[in-house]
Amino acid sequence: MSFSEHIGEQLSRMARFGDEKGAAVIRQVSSTALAQAQSWDGWAASHIAAPLCGLSVGVKACFDVQGWVTNAGSRVLQDQPPAISDAALVMALKRHGAIVTAQTNMTEFALGALGLNPHFGTPMTPLDPSGKRIAGGSTSGGAVAVALGLVDVALGSDTSGSVRIPAAFCGVVGFKPSRRRYSDEGMIFLSPSFDVPGFIARDAETLLRIDHALVPAEAPNTQRVDLHGRRFLIPGRFAMEHADAAVSECFNAALAILESHGAHLVNIDWPELAHYGEVAVDGGIIIAEAFALHRSNLKDRAHLYDPRVGPRIASGEHVMASTYLDAKKALVQYTAGYHERLGSFDALLMPTVPIVPPTIDELDDDYSYYKTNRLSFRLTEVANRIDAPSISLPVNRVQPIGISITGHSGRDRELLYLSIAIQAALKTTI
Repeated sequence: MSFSEHIGEQLSRMARFGDEKGAAVIRQVSSTALAQAQSWDGWAASHIAAPLCGLSVGVKACFDVQGWVTNAGSRVLQDQPPAISDAALVMALKRHGAIVTAQTNMTEFALGALGLNPHFGTPMTPLDPSGKRIAGGSTSGGAVAVALGLVDVALGSDTSGSVRIPAAFCGVVGFKPSRRRYSDEGMIFLSPSFDVPGFIARDAETLLRIDHALVPAEAPNTQRVDLHGRRFLIPGRFAMEHADAAVSECFNAALAILESHGAHLVNIDWPELAHYGEVAVDGGIIIAEAFALHRSNLKDRAHLYDPRVGPRIASGEHVMASTYLDAKKALVQYTAGYHERLGSFDALLMPTVPIVPPTIDELDDDYSYYKTNRLSFRLTEVANRIDAPSISLPVNRVQPIGISITGHSGRDRELLYLSIAIQAALKTTI
């Protein structure tokens, strides 16, 4: 199949889904995308191809795409002029042959792990036949678009698990890199201390392909990676403390498969992992930084915010500088402790999310919403707080449950190769 045929098929599928695609896609482009694909077809006919030729990309609405309003899933920015240039990462993807076909939905300003959006609609996971279970967030639209085959790759952002949570809930693969691995220029931030661009795809091989293109100076691994002799740390008590029965069953089954492939699993009590998130929350790091970025809009356009987003950001005004700085200092110490404890292991293994996706009705009242939201990113936020690369793989393709592999800071490529071996063992490649 040619690049243009592939892109054309996806665009037709996107159009056929219409409202049935949920609220995954805010904006799509057809003629321009097809023209770009046809251009790459011409280069391919001359045996010249860029590394990402033919990959379609859905871009989360917090990244600039030339000619589109970067609304971050909010009505607050609806009157802003269109972006005059692409975000650096969008530009790099295009340069390597990828084709942007859609702007994807998100939790407003990325403040939320469940994917609810009162302005553009709430995407639902395609794995729920009833269509009532949420897709997770904040990169909700991107995960759904990948799961439905509307795009090959979704570009998202990850503050506390915003790429990996929806990937787990939608049965796809989500990757959060180490900080500064990919450019964040042209991205609307929630929290500069923790935000990183990340990607969602249907398999880890595609994520590795993207990483090779974006970080070409890092040499590829020419040897096959297998699991024999690999050492994994499982913080069992912390990871399973709030786990649903279905999550526990699937995670333990996945661990048994990895052991059968020669992996060495070590269960260690590591209660300090819970403190990483607690320190960030109690120190007000995210809301203080978000308030600094939203101060003027909250003054003039507070009524346009999602009621579950605006007031939380506004509360950042009251975070004391000493509290904020103490929390940042504590995380430096926790980061050193994490890498020291993980030193002799290849990676940390946990469920991606301890619960299965709730129904939209179960989040109707604020108490249930905030409780479930906090629980959803309890495990994924560990990687953000100590700057480690992390990836979520589906345990299978029919249940909205993921297994999280978190590695060593700066060793992203190594984690991606390892994830491919784990994916193969779990037989979730399609």
